[in-house]
Amino acid sequence: MKERLAPGHVYLKRLGSGIEWQPGQVNLWENGVRVAQAAHQYSSAYQYFYHLAFAESFPDVTHWWFRSAWTQRVRLTTAQGAMEGETVWGYMQFVDETVPARMWTATNTELPIIEVPYPPNEVHPVNLPLRLALSWLVVGILTEEVQPNAWLLATSLIPAGELQTTIPVQQSELPFSLGGATESLRDTLCNLQGLFPAAR
Repeated sequence: MKERLAPGHVYLKRLGSGIEWQPGQVNLWENGVRVAQAAHQYSSAYQYFYHLAFAESFPDVTHWWFRSAWTQRVRLTTAQGAMEGETVWGYMQFVDETVPARMWTATNTELPIIEVPYPPNEVHPVNLPLRLALSWLVVGILTEEVQPNAWLLATSLIPAGELQTTIPVQQSELPFSLGGATESLRDTLCNLQGLFPAAR
């Protein structure tokens, strides 16, 4: 299958990209142009995005991105020190040596809480895949499975077949907790885009 990238976030007119939910139909927008549409049976935009249903709506898409398709080099140091509350910290550097390194932290709780910095000009909280990818690197540093101070390629792109496991329903399905996210990563993805379940 030919590689096809598409935005998985809620449509934003100012960006000209995303998925526009309508009752019974969704529209896929790129660069201000509606490039595809599909029928669906979800009762709300919240339910549609919670279930990551866009992968079913647009099966020709091979990789999904959320506000940014950031793909670049990154390197991490080992833990450089400790703070209060059993929190260790280290540095993460993006792109090359000219970009100032930023701090990552890991708090030792039942499910370790990982906080990672954003790359320069990439402060998009909705881009959970990027934050998760960087958090996995921190986990790798802590478990000595990632080589410290070595440049690695990181990406916020998610292969369509890995959406469900990359953004699981519950954080407990991961070996860490993403700092600032709720217990349900799907809820977090929806809430950050202004989507909430219907009041009961």
